[in-house]
Amino acid sequence: MNILKHCIFISLLSLPLLAEAHSSLTILSRAYNDDTTERTTEKRFYALFQQILRDEFNVSTEWTNHARLIKRLSGPQPVCSYNMIKTKQREKLFLFSEIPTTMFVQRKIFGYKETLQGLPETVSVSKLLADQKTFGIVASASYQELDNMFADYQHQVASINSADSFAQLGQLLIHKRIDIIVNYEYTVKSFLSDEQYAQLDSRAISEYPEFINGYFACSQTVEGEKAITLINQYMRTPAMYEFLKGVHYDGFDADTAKRMMHVYETKYYVTPLKPINKR
Repeated sequence: MNILKHCIFISLLSLPLLAEAHSSLTILSRAYNDDTTERTTEKRFYALFQQILRDEFNVSTEWTNHARLIKRLSGPQPVCSYNMIKTKQREKLFLFSEIPTTMFVQRKIFGYKETLQGLPETVSVSKLLADQKTFGIVASASYQELDNMFADYQHQVASINSADSFAQLGQLLIHKRIDIIVNYEYTVKSFLSDEQYAQLDSRAISEYPEFINGYFACSQTVEGEKAITLINQYMRTPAMYEFLKGVHYDGFDADTAKRMMHVYETKYYVTPLKPINKR
């Protein structure tokens, strides 16, 4: 009986320690963000999320490709990522923050100069598909307003699903297996040589709004819900405003960054600390 009481006493003493133990949470980042500028930005985001989440979680980071990232966010593991495009389908699978962690200049179409010759500065993807142009896309990516169009013209669309989908897409274009890809300029540049990129031209897409939002996203787990709550609470603080301002002004030209921050202030009410008026 004394031994039993002793064991119960030790168990009770251990309860506070167990309660204080932090859950593990992994922040997933895309493996193709491997150039100096992108890596520096990734480190800034990771440091920010460590600051926000460290009181509740043991936070680690892991690099993975886009397809695995989407799969893991859809599963039972306590994982999160950031700068994720929100779609109706993904909202069924992931938890998203209320405010975007980054705004991006929209994707463009890229093709050989002779392919895009004579086209206006802004083009309709719907019209290009109707004109029998062939496209290449990444299966795990969301192209938002274009997704339904690509589904309707799937016989003209090469959908790539591999560990190096973005690099493979670039090679399909360079070897003229397809006419056009839809991508961000910095992503295209990261997978092509300067000589290859110099042969291409690009156009803005009329179906897209000016900017695209990327959000903090987590798996539908207890840890994911808690992480999203903490992120949402922090994102309307003046400190977050300063972080967002720094990231956007470093990543884009001043005029574009200014317009992006105006959206944060007027649509999402992320505002700077108001100065104290001295009398």
